[in-house]
Amino acid sequence: MKTRTLWIIWIAFTLVLAGGAFARLYLGGERTTFLPGETAGVHHQIELACETCHTSKPFAKQSKVRKDINKTCTTCHKEELKAANDSHPIKKFKNPRMAAYWDRIDARFCTSCHSEHQPEITLAGLVTLPGDFCVACHSEGEQDVRVNRPSHAGLEFDTCASAGCHNFHDNRALYEDFLVKHAGQPWLKDDPTHAGESMARARPRPALDEIETYLAKAAAPVAHRDAEVEVHWAASAHAAADVGCAGCHAPKMETEEEIEANWIDAPGEKVCASCHRAEMKTFAMGRHGMRRHPEIAKPRKAKSMLKRLGLKDPPDSAIAAIEAYLDDPSPAPLMSTAEARVPLHEDAHGLEVTCNTCHKPHEQDLTFASTGACLTCHSDDHSAAYEGSPHHALWTAELAGDLPPGSGVTCATCHMPKTVRKDTVTTNHNQNETLRPNEKMIRATCLECHSLEFSIDALADAELVKRNFAGKPDRHIQSMDWAVNRVDQPDEGANQ
Repeated sequence: MKTRTLWIIWIAFTLVLAGGAFARLYLGGERTTFLPGETAGVHHQIELACETCHTSKPFAKQSKVRKDINKTCTTCHKEELKAANDSHPIKKFKNPRMAAYWDRIDARFCTSCHSEHQPEITLAGLVTLPGDFCVACHSEGEQDVRVNRPSHAGLEFDTCASAGCHNFHDNRALYEDFLVKHAGQPWLKDDPTHAGESMARARPRPALDEIETYLAKAAAPVAHRDAEVEVHWAASAHAAADVGCAGCHAPKMETEEEIEANWIDAPGEKVCASCHRAEMKTFAMGRHGMRRHPEIAKPRKAKSMLKRLGLKDPPDSAIAAIEAYLDDPSPAPLMSTAEARVPLHEDAHGLEVTCNTCHKPHEQDLTFASTGACLTCHSDDHSAAYEGSPHHALWTAELAGDLPPGSGVTCATCHMPKTVRKDTVTTNHNQNETLRPNEKMIRATCLECHSLEFSIDALADAELVKRNFAGKPDRHIQSMDWAVNRVDQPDEGANQ
Protein backbone atom coordinates (compact mmCIF):
# COMPACT_ATOMS: atom_id res chain seq x y z
CA MET A 1 0.00 0.00 0.00
CA LYS A 2 2.81 2.36 0.91
CA THR A 3 4.59 1.63 -2.37
CA ARG A 4 1.40 2.27 -4.32
CA THR A 5 0.92 5.63 -2.60
CA LEU A 6 4.48 6.66 -3.41
CA TRP A 7 3.92 5.71 -7.04
CA ILE A 8 0.76 7.81 -7.17
CA ILE A 9 2.57 10.78 -5.61
CA TRP A 10 5.49 10.37 -8.01
CA ILE A 11 3.20 10.14 -11.06
CA ALA A 12 1.16 13.15 -9.94
CA PHE A 13 4.29 15.18 -9.29
CA THR A 14 5.68 14.19 -12.69
CA LEU A 15 2.45 15.18 -14.44
CA VAL A 16 2.44 18.55 -12.68
CA LEU A 17 6.03 19.21 -13.73
CA ALA A 18 5.31 18.07 -17.28
CA GLY A 19 2.22 20.26 -17.39
CA GLY A 20 4.19 23.26 -16.15
CA ALA A 21 6.92 22.65 -18.70
CA PHE A 22 4.34 22.23 -21.47
CA ALA A 23 2.62 25.47 -20.47
CA ARG A 24 5.89 27.42 -20.49
CA LEU A 25 6.93 25.98 -23.83
CA TYR A 26 3.66 26.39 -25.67
CA LEU A 27 1.59 29.02 -23.83
CA GLY A 28 3.67 31.60 -21.98
CA GLY A 29 6.41 32.18 -19.47
CA GLU A 30 10.20 32.29 -19.23
CA ARG A 31 11.85 29.54 -21.31
CA THR A 32 15.62 29.91 -20.98
CA THR A 33 15.58 26.78 -18.79
CA PHE A 34 14.85 24.79 -21.93
CA LEU A 35 17.71 26.17 -24.01
CA PRO A 36 19.59 23.15 -25.42
CA GLY A 37 22.86 25.08 -25.22
CA GLU A 38 24.29 28.57 -24.88
CA THR A 39 23.13 31.00 -27.55
CA ALA A 40 26.09 31.93 -29.72
CA GLY A 41 27.40 35.29 -30.86
CA VAL A 42 25.08 38.23 -30.33
CA HIS A 43 21.96 36.10 -30.62
CA HIS A 44 21.91 35.99 -26.83
CA GLN A 45 20.36 39.46 -27.00
CA ILE A 46 17.17 37.97 -28.42
CA GLU A 47 17.14 34.51 -26.85
CA LEU A 48 14.03 35.37 -24.81
CA ALA A 49 12.15 35.99 -28.06
CA CYS A 50 12.24 32.37 -29.22
CA GLU A 51 9.65 32.91 -31.95
CA THR A 52 12.07 35.21 -33.77
CA CYS A 53 13.70 32.03 -35.09
CA HIS A 54 11.26 29.27 -34.11
CA THR A 55 8.10 30.07 -36.04
CA SER A 56 6.70 26.57 -36.63
CA LYS A 57 3.50 25.40 -34.99
CA PRO A 58 3.75 23.02 -32.03
CA PHE A 59 4.46 19.41 -33.01
CA ALA A 60 5.33 20.35 -36.60
CA LYS A 61 7.39 17.86 -38.60
CA GLN A 62 11.15 18.19 -38.40
CA SER A 63 11.40 19.02 -42.11
CA LYS A 64 8.90 21.85 -41.65
CA VAL A 65 10.74 23.17 -38.59
CA ARG A 66 14.01 23.18 -40.51
CA LYS A 67 12.54 25.13 -43.42
CA ASP A 68 10.90 27.66 -41.12
CA ILE A 69 14.07 28.31 -39.12
CA ASN A 70 16.04 28.89 -42.29
CA LYS A 71 13.48 31.39 -43.51
CA THR A 72 14.07 33.44 -40.37
CA CYS A 73 17.84 33.47 -41.02
CA THR A 74 17.33 35.27 -44.31
CA THR A 75 14.72 37.55 -42.76
CA CYS A 76 17.46 39.26 -40.78
CA HIS A 77 20.49 38.65 -43.00
CA LYS A 78 19.07 38.91 -46.52
CA GLU A 79 20.13 42.53 -47.10
CA GLU A 80 23.67 41.78 -45.99
CA LEU A 81 23.88 38.75 -48.30
CA LYS A 82 22.45 40.75 -51.18
CA ALA A 83 24.98 43.54 -50.67
CA ALA A 84 27.76 40.94 -50.55
CA ASN A 85 26.76 39.50 -53.93
CA ASP A 86 26.63 36.14 -52.15
CA SER A 87 29.09 33.69 -53.73
CA HIS A 88 27.03 30.70 -52.57
CA PRO A 89 23.37 31.76 -52.66
CA ILE A 90 20.80 29.20 -51.59
CA LYS A 91 19.24 29.15 -55.06
CA LYS A 92 22.49 27.74 -56.48
CA PHE A 93 22.13 24.63 -54.34
CA LYS A 94 18.46 24.09 -55.11
CA ASN A 95 19.43 23.16 -58.65
CA PRO A 96 18.86 19.38 -59.11
CA ARG A 97 22.41 19.11 -60.46
CA MET A 98 23.62 19.84 -56.93
CA ALA A 99 21.66 16.95 -55.41
CA ALA A 100 24.80 14.82 -55.18
CA TYR A 101 26.20 17.28 -52.63
CA TRP A 102 23.14 17.45 -50.38
CA ASP A 103 24.25 14.44 -48.36
CA ARG A 104 27.62 16.07 -47.69
CA ILE A 105 26.64 19.63 -46.84
CA ASP A 106 23.08 20.59 -47.67
CA ALA A 107 23.76 24.24 -48.45
CA ARG A 108 20.09 24.82 -49.22
CA PHE A 109 19.79 25.43 -45.50
CA CYS A 110 21.72 27.99 -43.44
CA THR A 111 21.63 25.67 -40.42
CA SER A 112 23.76 23.09 -42.21
CA CYS A 113 26.72 25.36 -41.49
CA HIS A 114 25.35 27.60 -38.73
CA SER A 115 23.69 25.50 -36.05
CA GLU A 116 22.62 27.48 -32.99
CA HIS A 117 22.96 26.40 -29.33
CA GLN A 118 26.12 24.32 -29.87
CA PRO A 119 28.88 26.42 -28.28
CA GLU A 120 31.28 23.49 -28.04
CA ILE A 121 31.64 23.34 -31.84
CA THR A 122 30.91 26.96 -32.76
CA LEU A 123 33.72 28.78 -34.57
CA ALA A 124 34.06 32.42 -35.66
CA GLY A 125 31.13 33.61 -37.71
CA LEU A 126 28.85 31.13 -35.91
CA VAL A 127 30.16 28.34 -38.15
CA THR A 128 29.53 24.87 -36.72
CA LEU A 129 31.37 22.82 -39.34
CA PRO A 130 35.02 21.75 -39.30
CA GLY A 131 37.33 24.27 -40.94
CA ASP A 132 37.86 22.08 -44.00
CA PHE A 133 34.21 22.20 -45.09
CA CYS A 134 35.20 23.20 -48.65
CA VAL A 135 36.37 19.61 -49.20
CA ALA A 136 32.73 18.55 -49.50
CA CYS A 137 32.33 20.15 -52.93
CA HIS A 138 35.78 21.07 -54.22
CA SER A 139 37.77 17.86 -53.92
CA GLU A 140 36.43 15.70 -56.75
CA GLY A 141 35.90 15.77 -60.51
CA GLU A 142 35.52 19.09 -62.29
CA GLN A 143 35.29 20.93 -58.97
CA ASP A 144 38.67 19.69 -57.72
CA VAL A 145 40.62 22.94 -57.43
CA ARG A 146 43.88 21.08 -56.85
CA VAL A 147 43.67 19.72 -60.41
CA ASN A 148 42.31 22.83 -62.11
CA ARG A 149 44.77 25.19 -60.43
CA PRO A 150 48.39 24.09 -60.03
CA SER A 151 48.87 26.84 -57.42
CA HIS A 152 46.48 24.97 -55.13
CA ALA A 153 48.20 21.59 -55.38
CA GLY A 154 49.15 20.35 -51.95
CA LEU A 155 47.07 22.92 -50.07
CA GLU A 156 44.91 21.67 -47.24
CA PHE A 157 41.19 22.45 -47.35
CA ASP A 158 41.20 23.95 -43.87
CA THR A 159 43.10 26.95 -45.31
CA CYS A 160 40.50 27.90 -47.95
CA ALA A 161 38.49 30.24 -45.76
CA SER A 162 41.00 30.94 -43.01
CA ALA A 163 44.01 32.38 -44.82
CA GLY A 164 42.63 35.50 -46.48
CA CYS A 165 41.92 33.80 -49.81
CA HIS A 166 38.21 32.95 -49.86
CA ASN A 167 35.00 33.43 -47.92
CA PHE A 168 31.87 31.37 -48.33
CA HIS A 169 29.52 34.33 -48.81
CA ASP A 170 31.36 37.62 -49.24
CA ASN A 171 34.21 37.72 -51.75
CA ARG A 172 33.73 41.25 -53.03
CA ALA A 173 37.39 42.06 -52.42
CA LEU A 174 38.80 38.60 -53.13
CA TYR A 175 37.54 37.43 -56.50
CA GLU A 176 40.04 36.89 -59.29
CA ASP A 177 39.34 39.80 -61.65
CA PHE A 178 39.35 42.24 -58.75
CA LEU A 179 42.69 40.92 -57.52
CA VAL A 180 44.23 41.25 -60.98
CA LYS A 181 42.84 44.73 -61.54
CA HIS A 182 44.38 46.01 -58.30
CA ALA A 183 47.71 44.20 -58.50
CA GLY A 184 51.03 46.00 -58.34
CA GLN A 185 49.85 49.09 -56.46
CA PRO A 186 51.90 50.82 -53.73
CA TRP A 187 50.88 49.88 -50.20
CA LEU A 188 49.88 53.48 -49.37
CA LYS A 189 48.12 55.86 -51.74
CA ASP A 190 49.45 59.33 -52.51
CA ASP A 191 46.38 60.96 -50.95
CA PRO A 192 45.24 58.58 -48.18
CA THR A 193 41.87 60.00 -47.17
CA HIS A 194 38.43 58.48 -46.75
CA ALA A 195 35.96 60.22 -49.05
CA GLY A 196 32.95 60.00 -46.76
CA GLU A 197 34.89 61.08 -43.69
CA SER A 198 36.52 63.89 -45.65
CA MET A 199 33.18 65.30 -46.75
CA ALA A 200 31.66 65.03 -43.28
CA ARG A 201 34.61 66.57 -41.46
CA ALA A 202 35.17 69.33 -44.01
CA ARG A 203 31.83 70.93 -43.28
CA PRO A 204 32.54 74.41 -41.97
CA ARG A 205 31.69 75.10 -38.35
CA PRO A 206 29.47 78.11 -37.65
CA ALA A 207 31.31 81.41 -37.34
CA LEU A 208 30.93 83.50 -34.18
CA ASP A 209 28.35 85.79 -35.75
CA GLU A 210 26.32 82.75 -36.87
CA ILE A 211 26.47 81.31 -33.36
CA GLU A 212 25.15 84.60 -31.99
CA THR A 213 22.30 84.44 -34.50
CA TYR A 214 21.45 80.88 -33.53
CA LEU A 215 21.56 81.73 -29.83
CA ALA A 216 19.05 84.48 -30.41
CA LYS A 217 16.71 81.88 -31.93
CA ALA A 218 16.99 79.44 -29.02
CA ALA A 219 13.46 78.92 -27.78
CA ALA A 220 12.88 76.87 -24.65
CA PRO A 221 10.69 77.37 -21.59
CA VAL A 222 12.43 79.48 -18.96
CA ALA A 223 12.59 76.56 -16.53
CA HIS A 224 14.59 74.55 -19.05
CA ARG A 225 17.04 77.19 -20.26
CA ASP A 226 20.74 76.41 -19.84
CA ALA A 227 23.29 78.86 -21.21
CA GLU A 228 26.08 76.28 -21.59
CA VAL A 229 23.82 73.81 -23.37
CA GLU A 230 22.58 76.52 -25.72
CA VAL A 231 26.13 77.54 -26.67
CA HIS A 232 26.99 73.94 -27.50
CA TRP A 233 23.82 73.62 -29.55
CA ALA A 234 24.46 76.88 -31.43
CA ALA A 235 27.83 75.53 -32.61
CA SER A 236 26.36 72.23 -33.81
CA ALA A 237 24.98 70.92 -37.08
CA HIS A 238 21.52 70.89 -35.52
CA ALA A 239 21.50 74.66 -35.20
CA ALA A 240 22.80 75.05 -38.76
CA ALA A 241 19.99 72.78 -39.97
CA ASP A 242 17.43 74.91 -38.11
CA VAL A 243 16.66 72.14 -35.61
CA GLY A 244 15.79 74.13 -32.51
CA CYS A 245 15.07 73.11 -28.93
CA ALA A 246 11.46 72.25 -29.62
CA GLY A 247 12.42 70.12 -32.61
CA CYS A 248 13.60 67.41 -30.20
CA HIS A 249 12.07 68.33 -26.84
CA ALA A 250 8.56 69.17 -28.10
CA PRO A 251 8.20 67.77 -31.62
CA LYS A 252 5.46 69.26 -33.81
CA MET A 253 4.58 71.86 -31.18
CA GLU A 254 4.54 75.45 -32.42
CA THR A 255 3.32 77.95 -29.85
CA GLU A 256 5.16 78.72 -26.61
CA GLU A 257 2.23 77.33 -24.65
CA GLU A 258 2.27 74.06 -26.60
CA ILE A 259 6.04 73.72 -26.26
CA GLU A 260 5.96 74.25 -22.50
CA ALA A 261 3.02 71.89 -21.99
CA ASN A 262 4.56 69.09 -24.08
CA TRP A 263 8.23 69.53 -23.16
CA ILE A 264 10.24 66.28 -22.88
CA ASP A 265 13.36 66.55 -20.74
CA ALA A 266 15.10 63.53 -22.27
CA PRO A 267 13.79 62.75 -25.77
CA GLY A 268 13.96 59.09 -26.78
CA GLU A 269 15.39 57.43 -29.85
CA LYS A 270 12.19 57.88 -31.84
CA VAL A 271 12.94 61.59 -31.97
CA CYS A 272 16.42 60.89 -33.36
CA ALA A 273 15.01 58.39 -35.86
CA SER A 274 12.51 60.91 -37.20
CA CYS A 275 15.42 62.60 -39.00
CA HIS A 276 18.20 60.01 -38.98
CA ARG A 277 16.22 57.15 -40.51
CA ALA A 278 19.09 55.56 -42.42
CA GLU A 279 21.35 55.54 -39.37
CA MET A 280 18.60 54.11 -37.18
CA LYS A 281 17.86 51.37 -39.69
CA THR A 282 21.47 50.19 -39.75
CA PHE A 283 21.72 50.60 -35.96
CA ALA A 284 18.86 48.11 -35.57
CA MET A 285 20.73 45.66 -37.80
CA GLY A 286 23.99 45.97 -35.89
CA ARG A 287 25.26 44.55 -32.62
CA HIS A 288 24.46 47.58 -30.50
CA GLY A 289 20.84 47.96 -31.52
CA MET A 290 19.62 44.61 -32.81
CA ARG A 291 16.81 44.51 -30.26
CA ARG A 292 15.18 47.28 -32.30
CA HIS A 293 15.08 45.04 -35.37
CA PRO A 294 11.48 45.01 -36.66
CA GLU A 295 11.48 41.21 -37.01
CA ILE A 296 12.19 40.48 -33.33
CA ALA A 297 9.24 38.46 -32.03
CA LYS A 298 6.85 40.11 -29.59
CA PRO A 299 5.77 38.37 -26.34
CA ARG A 300 3.31 35.56 -26.92
CA LYS A 301 -0.40 36.17 -26.42
CA ALA A 302 -2.27 33.43 -24.57
CA LYS A 303 -5.23 33.51 -26.95
CA SER A 304 -3.15 33.08 -30.08
CA MET A 305 -1.08 30.31 -28.48
CA LEU A 306 -4.21 28.38 -27.49
CA LYS A 307 -5.47 28.70 -31.05
CA ARG A 308 -2.18 27.31 -32.34
CA LEU A 309 -2.77 24.28 -30.11
CA GLY A 310 -6.13 23.69 -31.79
CA LEU A 311 -8.55 25.58 -29.54
CA LYS A 312 -10.44 27.72 -32.04
CA ASP A 313 -12.43 29.68 -29.45
CA PRO A 314 -10.61 29.45 -26.09
CA PRO A 315 -12.66 30.60 -23.08
CA ASP A 316 -11.82 33.97 -21.60
CA SER A 317 -11.29 32.39 -18.18
CA ALA A 318 -8.52 30.16 -19.55
CA ILE A 319 -6.88 33.13 -21.25
CA ALA A 320 -7.06 35.20 -18.06
CA ALA A 321 -5.61 32.38 -15.95
CA ILE A 322 -2.69 31.86 -18.32
CA GLU A 323 -1.92 35.57 -18.53
CA ALA A 324 -2.06 35.84 -14.74
CA TYR A 325 0.42 33.06 -14.03
CA LEU A 326 2.44 32.73 -17.23
CA ASP A 327 3.67 36.16 -18.16
CA ASP A 328 5.75 35.88 -21.33
CA PRO A 329 8.93 37.96 -20.94
CA SER A 330 10.55 39.80 -23.80
CA PRO A 331 14.08 41.12 -24.25
CA ALA A 332 14.71 44.49 -22.65
CA PRO A 333 14.17 47.17 -25.30
CA LEU A 334 17.72 48.44 -24.85
CA MET A 335 20.95 46.47 -24.90
CA SER A 336 22.93 46.88 -21.68
CA THR A 337 26.70 46.58 -21.56
CA ALA A 338 26.20 44.26 -18.58
CA GLU A 339 24.97 41.65 -21.07
CA ALA A 340 27.94 41.94 -23.41
CA ARG A 341 30.12 38.91 -24.09
CA VAL A 342 33.14 40.86 -25.29
CA PRO A 343 35.87 42.41 -23.10
CA LEU A 344 34.69 45.70 -21.59
CA HIS A 345 36.09 48.09 -19.02
CA GLU A 346 34.75 47.35 -15.57
CA ASP A 347 33.22 50.79 -15.13
CA ALA A 348 31.38 50.46 -18.45
CA HIS A 349 29.09 47.68 -17.24
CA GLY A 350 25.47 48.66 -16.81
CA LEU A 351 25.26 51.31 -19.53
CA GLU A 352 22.30 51.16 -21.88
CA VAL A 353 23.25 51.50 -25.53
CA THR A 354 21.23 54.31 -27.09
CA CYS A 355 21.97 57.17 -29.47
CA ASN A 356 23.03 59.36 -26.55
CA THR A 357 25.48 56.75 -25.27
CA CYS A 358 27.84 57.72 -28.08
CA HIS A 359 26.44 61.03 -29.31
CA LYS A 360 26.27 63.89 -26.86
CA PRO A 361 22.81 65.35 -27.40
CA HIS A 362 23.82 69.00 -27.72
CA GLU A 363 27.48 68.89 -28.74
CA GLN A 364 28.97 68.00 -32.09
CA ASP A 365 31.90 66.14 -30.56
CA LEU A 366 33.44 64.10 -33.36
CA THR A 367 36.28 62.86 -31.19
CA PHE A 368 34.01 61.31 -28.59
CA ALA A 369 31.50 59.86 -31.05
CA SER A 370 34.12 58.26 -33.28
CA THR A 371 36.70 57.08 -30.73
CA GLY A 372 35.99 58.15 -27.16
CA ALA A 373 32.65 56.39 -26.92
CA CYS A 374 34.12 53.16 -28.30
CA LEU A 375 37.12 53.17 -25.96
CA THR A 376 34.93 54.03 -22.98
CA CYS A 377 33.47 50.52 -23.21
CA HIS A 378 35.69 48.22 -25.27
CA SER A 379 38.87 46.85 -23.68
CA ASP A 380 39.93 44.10 -26.09
CA ASP A 381 43.53 44.08 -27.35
CA HIS A 382 42.67 45.78 -30.64
CA SER A 383 40.79 48.63 -28.95
CA ALA A 384 43.37 49.05 -26.19
CA ALA A 385 46.13 49.39 -28.79
CA TYR A 386 44.41 52.16 -30.76
CA GLU A 387 45.87 55.06 -28.81
CA GLY A 388 49.48 55.25 -29.91
CA SER A 389 48.87 53.38 -33.17
CA PRO A 390 49.64 54.87 -36.62
CA HIS A 391 45.92 55.35 -37.22
CA HIS A 392 45.58 57.26 -33.96
CA ALA A 393 48.58 59.42 -34.87
CA LEU A 394 46.86 60.40 -38.13
CA TRP A 395 43.67 61.29 -36.26
CA THR A 396 45.61 63.39 -33.77
CA ALA A 397 47.38 65.20 -36.61
CA GLU A 398 44.08 65.91 -38.36
CA LEU A 399 42.56 67.32 -35.18
CA ALA A 400 45.61 69.55 -34.81
CA GLY A 401 45.09 70.86 -38.35
CA ASP A 402 48.26 69.29 -39.72
CA LEU A 403 46.42 66.95 -42.10
CA PRO A 404 43.36 67.50 -44.30
CA PRO A 405 39.89 66.27 -43.25
CA GLY A 406 39.46 62.54 -43.77
CA SER A 407 43.12 61.71 -43.15
CA GLY A 408 42.66 60.55 -39.58
CA VAL A 409 41.49 57.01 -38.90
CA THR A 410 39.13 56.50 -35.98
CA CYS A 411 37.28 53.44 -34.69
CA ALA A 412 34.22 54.56 -36.65
CA THR A 413 36.20 55.06 -39.87
CA CYS A 414 36.64 51.30 -40.17
CA HIS A 415 33.78 49.84 -38.14
CA MET A 416 31.05 52.35 -39.01
CA PRO A 417 32.15 53.70 -42.40
CA LYS A 418 30.46 56.64 -44.04
CA THR A 419 28.99 56.57 -47.53
CA VAL A 420 28.16 59.45 -49.84
CA ARG A 421 25.05 59.42 -52.01
CA LYS A 422 23.79 62.53 -53.78
CA ASP A 423 25.94 64.78 -51.59
CA THR A 424 24.47 63.22 -48.45
CA VAL A 425 26.79 61.54 -45.96
CA THR A 426 25.38 58.56 -44.08
CA THR A 427 27.08 56.60 -41.30
CA ASN A 428 26.55 52.85 -41.35
CA HIS A 429 25.86 51.75 -37.76
CA ASN A 430 25.74 48.05 -38.64
CA GLN A 431 29.16 46.75 -37.58
CA ASN A 432 28.39 43.32 -39.05
CA GLU A 433 28.96 44.67 -42.55
CA THR A 434 32.67 45.18 -41.91
CA LEU A 435 33.45 42.92 -38.96
CA ARG A 436 33.61 39.21 -39.77
CA PRO A 437 35.13 37.90 -41.88
CA ASN A 438 37.31 40.98 -41.75
CA GLU A 439 37.92 41.02 -45.52
CA LYS A 440 34.45 42.60 -45.72
CA MET A 441 36.14 45.77 -44.52
CA ILE A 442 38.49 46.06 -47.50
CA ARG A 443 36.27 47.76 -50.06
CA ALA A 444 34.42 49.93 -47.55
CA THR A 445 37.47 51.34 -45.78
CA CYS A 446 40.92 49.86 -46.41
CA LEU A 447 41.12 50.64 -50.13
CA GLU A 448 40.52 54.32 -49.45
CA CYS A 449 44.12 54.52 -48.25
CA HIS A 450 45.91 51.22 -48.92
CA SER A 451 46.49 48.80 -51.76
CA LEU A 452 44.44 45.63 -52.01
CA GLU A 453 47.50 43.44 -51.54
CA PHE A 454 48.56 45.23 -48.35
CA SER A 455 45.00 45.18 -47.01
CA ILE A 456 44.62 41.43 -47.48
CA ASP A 457 48.00 40.75 -45.88
CA ALA A 458 47.33 43.05 -42.93
CA LEU A 459 43.90 41.64 -42.14
CA ALA A 460 45.25 38.08 -42.33
CA ASP A 461 47.86 38.86 -39.66
CA ALA A 462 46.02 38.25 -36.39
CA GLU A 463 48.82 39.65 -34.24
CA LEU A 464 48.96 42.83 -36.32
CA VAL A 465 45.21 43.25 -35.89
CA LYS A 466 45.64 42.90 -32.12
CA ARG A 467 48.28 45.66 -32.21
CA ASN A 468 45.84 47.86 -34.13
CA PHE A 469 48.10 47.74 -37.19
CA ALA A 470 51.20 49.09 -35.49
CA GLY A 471 53.74 47.81 -38.01
CA LYS A 472 53.47 45.92 -41.27
CA PRO A 473 52.21 42.40 -41.98
CA ASP A 474 54.62 39.57 -41.29
CA ARG A 475 53.00 37.33 -43.89
CA HIS A 476 51.99 37.48 -47.52
CA ILE A 477 48.81 35.99 -48.94
CA GLN A 478 49.64 34.63 -52.38
CA SER A 479 46.17 34.81 -53.90
CA MET A 480 46.95 37.99 -55.85
CA ASP A 481 50.19 36.53 -57.22
CA TRP A 482 48.39 33.39 -58.33
CA ALA A 483 45.59 35.40 -59.93
CA VAL A 484 48.03 37.57 -61.91
CA ASN A 485 49.89 34.50 -63.17
CA ARG A 486 46.65 32.80 -64.19
CA VAL A 487 44.66 35.63 -65.76
CA ASP A 488 45.53 38.40 -68.20
CA GLN A 489 44.98 41.76 -66.58
CA PRO A 490 41.76 43.37 -67.89
CA ASP A 491 41.90 46.85 -69.32
CA GLU A 492 38.54 47.73 -67.82
CA GLY A 493 35.72 46.27 -65.79
CA ALA A 494 36.50 44.12 -62.76
CA ASN A 495 33.73 45.87 -60.84
CA GLN A 496 35.99 48.34 -59.10
